[in-house]
Amino acid sequence: MQRVPQTRGDKAESVAVVGDEIESLVDYCARPQCRTEFRAGGRGRRKAYCSEICRRTAEREHRAAAARLAHFENLVERLRIDLSAFGRPDTADPASDQDPEGQRHIAQQALARAGGVLAFLQDSSEPLAQELKALHEAVAPLVE
Repeated sequence: MQRVPQTRGDKAESVAVVGDEIESLVDYCARPQCRTEFRAGGRGRRKAYCSEICRRTAEREHRAAAARLAHFENLVERLRIDLSAFGRPDTADPASDQDPEGQRHIAQQALARAGGVLAFLQDSSEPLAQELKALHEAVAPLVE
């Protein structure tokens, strides 16, 4: 394989000649907000980003997006617990009580409802509330 420099207007492009085929070595930056065209030729590992600054920015944006996702997943979980406290079955995800996975889902819903009830009884010193809390803490690791 031999490398042949070619020019197109004001842009220089390195191309690889493989037999009679010409393979262009122009690539686009992997950062979604950039997508700048850059020359990907050279030896060693293939570059994914147009510059070191773009790579660092992409890493920072990735960490921020992951943190936002974790925040909203926590929010959804809290809302599911609050919703299950109303005592209505979850109609969006019907589970069959015949298969083990369906039984597990039903147990998870019941545990979420108990967690929602406990959220309303936060500092209750009533014996029934204490018993429900103890049961919830004992069963939660087995169901989740």
